[in-house]
Amino acid sequence: MSKSQWQHYLPRVYLKGFATPTGEVWRYDRVDGALKPLGIPIIGAEKDLYAIITGDELSQEIETKWFSPLDGRFGPIRRKLENREEPSTEELMHLANFVAYLRVRTPAMIRETETTFRQTDALLGPDRHSIKYHAEPLDHDADTYVLAKEHRDSVSQRRADNACRNDVLKGLVNTGMQLARVLLDLEWTLLLAPLRRSFIVGDNPFVIVPPESHDVDLEGVGPMTPGAAVFVPLSSRLCLRVTNSGNPPAGSRQIDGATVRAINACLVLNSEQYLFSPSDAPLKRLVADLTGASGKNLAQVVLREAPSVSDKSRSLLHWFTKSRIGPEWARRVPMD
Repeated sequence: MSKSQWQHYLPRVYLKGFATPTGEVWRYDRVDGALKPLGIPIIGAEKDLYAIITGDELSQEIETKWFSPLDGRFGPIRRKLENREEPSTEELMHLANFVAYLRVRTPAMIRETETTFRQTDALLGPDRHSIKYHAEPLDHDADTYVLAKEHRDSVSQRRADNACRNDVLKGLVNTGMQLARVLLDLEWTLLLAPLRRSFIVGDNPFVIVPPESHDVDLEGVGPMTPGAAVFVPLSSRLCLRVTNSGNPPAGSRQIDGATVRAINACLVLNSEQYLFSPSDAPLKRLVADLTGASGKNLAQVVLREAPSVSDKSRSLLHWFTKSRIGPEWARRVPMD
């Protein structure tokens, strides 16, 4: 049986890019309002976060065989980018993997997915194993589907039972690989912070800003959403922007302090509990400016069922997580 481990959802090599010269990181806790410098080994981590549990057995293979090698490749790539050196094709692939897993490996995303599983189980009930699923509509005449049920639940703060937990963790490993392939086909731009300005990072650092036309109550938003933009800080000096605009990537781009502040504000809005920075000053300003920045900021997961008008045995199911970031932010951050 494997031993328990503290496992970093924000890898230590990643947090070093947001550290002070003495190697500490300022952490703000939305729940109790505490703001203090802490050592990298004790932040951005949870006990046995990626452990597969079978009876009394505890397997840490996801951490040791997947995340540890992945994290080890990031440091040299970040230093290369900060020195304005061009990464190789292989390094870009490793960076895409690293960024993709910053999306799926966080406690927020893990528990969000577990909440979705619970919703689905509650909707389908004990007969769910007899249900036939189709990713695409069946080949038949046009039909009409009418919304009958909608469930909106805040992400549960407790982990699921072992069976659901294990299924979610295995599924998220596959999701990360698929997301990395998607990201490689989109437009990448490195945003450079000006002197005396820095990017912060939150406990949910893969930020998607929806386009201005997006209705956050109607549907979800993802990297492939036309007009949306993904922002992922790579260090206090660099932030990766990924878009699906069809425009050629800009390579790198210097931005001003107001733009850095807007991106940081989106990281605050997207965070669940913790924010991290090489200085306490930007965290104080950001939290003071944004309403609703205190208390745990749990995502809302939506599940809808729309039965067929002509055949009640058929239904469309629609899952999405409501964006914490409103479309009005598209006017304040660089979307193209």
